[in-house]
Parts: sequence; C-alpha cells; structure tokens
Amino acid sequence: MKDILTISRTAVLLAALCLAGCFSIERGHIWTTGEEHVLASNYGWYLFDFIPLACGNTNTAPLMPWVIFRNDVTMGKVQTRFMEYVNGMKKDVKNLTYTSYDSVMFEIPGSNIPVPIPYLLTYREIQLSGVLVDKKESVK
Repeated sequence: MKDILTISRTAVLLAALCLAGCFSIERGHIWTTGEEHVLASNYGWYLFDFIPLACGNTNTAPLMPWVIFRNDVTMGKVQTRFMEYVNGMKKDVKNLTYTSYDSVMFEIPGSNIPVPIPYLLTYREIQLSGVLVDKKESVK
C-alpha cells in the first residue's frame, strides 16, 4: 500500500512539474542589420482564471524555474526582466511589441480536445519582444 501511495505522489509531482510555467529570454541575431532580437515570455496555470497555481519564476537568480501560488505572469514582471537584460547589454530597444494570451478552456495535453468545464484550469501567457540597438542609434 505504501508503494502505491509513493508512486501516485511521484506521478502527481511529475505531472505538476510538466504543467508548471516557464519564464524565458530568447535571443536571435538579425544578420542583415547586425541587430539582436529579444523575446521574453512567461506562462502559467490558474484555477478558475483567478488563483495562480504554477507559473514561471521571474526572479533574476531563481532557485527553481517555476513558482507555485504566485502570479508572475504580469506585464510588469516580464517587462522588468526584459529591461534588465537590455540594460545589461548596454543597449536601447526599438520595435517593442507584446502579446497576451488567455485560454479559459483546458485542453488535454497532446490533443486539441478541450475539457468542457470552462474556467476550471486556465492558461495565461505574456510575450514581450524588441530589437536591441546601440544607445547612440536610438537617439536619431
């Protein structure tokens, strides 16, 4: 009986880790202009579209890549980390755009089959992207 409980707890923990949110900063070099494109994104899962369950950790030096019961999927937190990166590179940013995505129907992972109970488990994602330029270039 103890083995079954241990296995089920481990399975629940692994499922939670797979569904946990993720914060990332991705960069790409634009070869034609010599500039760098940066994309910062964070996503998370919510209960009833209000109670944060798990999302990406936006702290500068996180111990874990995700946090539970804390809402880090906000424009302010993603923008703060994005600007920390930009300032650390000693650059300015142009063509700043954002995308916000909310899904109130939970879909079974690996399929497009929604669970017919809206707002039970919802998904939220924020992406912020821009092109880094030299400080003197952005003044023009």
